[in-house]
Amino acid sequence: MSTYYLGIDIGSVGGKAVIIDDSGKIVTSSVVPSGTNYSTTAATLKEEVLSKAGLKPADIKASVSTGTGGRNAVADSYHGVIVCNARGVNLVFPSARTIVDIGGQGSQLIDIDENGHVINFNISEICATGSARLLQLVARILQLNIEDLGPLSLKSTQPSSFSTSCTVFLETEVITRIAQGDKPEDIVAGIHRSIADKVSALTRGVNIRPEVAVIGGGALDIGLVRSIEDKLKLKVLVPQNPRIVAALGAALIARDSSI
Repeated sequence: MSTYYLGIDIGSVGGKAVIIDDSGKIVTSSVVPSGTNYSTTAATLKEEVLSKAGLKPADIKASVSTGTGGRNAVADSYHGVIVCNARGVNLVFPSARTIVDIGGQGSQLIDIDENGHVINFNISEICATGSARLLQLVARILQLNIEDLGPLSLKSTQPSSFSTSCTVFLETEVITRIAQGDKPEDIVAGIHRSIADKVSALTRGVNIRPEVAVIGGGALDIGLVRSIEDKLKLKVLVPQNPRIVAALGAALIARDSSI
């Protein structure tokens, strides 16, 4: 009879939950908007993944929460998102030694060992210019669906240049580029380069070692992933569902802590 473990990651933009069995296999997962009430989001996530898995609360042997709003979740313990990211990536990509996490509030660069333990890390300032939130901003200004940004940017032949690192002024710059006649694909490609520059800046003090895994909401954008590859001069790995990696890591910690 299988034993089940729950990981919940409440980020600034999205809430994620993963249930694994005792072998570490993902039974089911769920992603919902975080909203403004993290406690409600966590409760909704837990109810949703249990329903999808056909399980009851009593079937979960242990649970761990993580993320910005993770302490608002009812779980057995809380662990930092960097540690959870490291554990999740280590299961999905055992050969990965560097993690680039493009989340809703900023970016993280994490150096890990072969066992998924954190060696070193660096975190960007809490600013949308280094985060997936900037993609939402640009999609809104250009009146595009966010999932269309990546493929569109790959058509760019002359990416727009942005001089500021402030979100407020960057929004003004985007509007100015539109008025000047810059193509949407060039604007998006320029934004991708701006985020990639933020990621590259995190390498100061943290070694980049192959293989590199890119996770978080930003990893869903193929144009951004390509820009990061160009900036780091390395091919990167992207999980099938890059948003749930921290929740997966939390579930793995829950499993290991209950053994």
